[in-house]
Amino acid sequence: MGLYFWFVTLCGLIYSGIIQVVRGKLVDMKRMKEVQKEMNSLNKEYIEAMKKKNTKRMEEIQEKQNKVMPEFNGMMVGQLKVMAVIIVIFMSFMWALGTIDPHKTDDATVEFAKEGGAWCGEIPLSEGEKGPWYVDVKAFEGDAQRAENGTVVYSGVDGASFLPSGTISGEKMDVYSEKESYSQNENAVVCAEPPAYTTRVVATANNGTWFHVKLPFQIPVLNTRTLNGVNIWFIIVAFVGGIGIGRIKSALEK
Repeated sequence: MGLYFWFVTLCGLIYSGIIQVVRGKLVDMKRMKEVQKEMNSLNKEYIEAMKKKNTKRMEEIQEKQNKVMPEFNGMMVGQLKVMAVIIVIFMSFMWALGTIDPHKTDDATVEFAKEGGAWCGEIPLSEGEKGPWYVDVKAFEGDAQRAENGTVVYSGVDGASFLPSGTISGEKMDVYSEKESYSQNENAVVCAEPPAYTTRVVATANNGTWFHVKLPFQIPVLNTRTLNGVNIWFIIVAFVGGIGIGRIKSALEK
């Protein structure tokens, strides 16, 4: 595992630590749990009183709920603020990690040309590594992106045990290659059928390399031992790190 893997892992742990600090600063988690517990208890009492048609008891409980509700609503607003801050921090980490990802330095950018109803371009496989290539295609109308999709082509091999994660967004756009497998001295012909009024189609061909983590065990349902993409590994590390930090914090408080 390279230096970038450990850097992404460290960033995931730092992110989970920052989130714990942000939550602690913006929301009193201990008090919030107490208020939630109190509200749940009052709701149960209210339902019981309603079943027994005990109007007086219902009014008493309603009065207690009205006293607690402003504090409860304030905490809910605080949670929304926390989520907004978390999203900004998360997107900042994603942008930074994507910008410095060393696996992107050998990617090739190709401008497609319109050929009838499709837009096509040639991907220079001879300049890259043997193995699977992921071709990400974006369609634009002026400066506005209309659609994004991709396809996989193979250079010098018939298949692969792992593939990169692609992005599909915007309007429907079919992306396909002239054939699935090419020899290393060939150029892959990839075409796209973008939305109407598209004025430009650009492809980024992953040069046979991308961030992936090979696990010592197989993931159920997905039936794979490989995690593809910086984002996926970052999220997993942050999730596990958050659980670990939370347990350590709880143990210290006790």
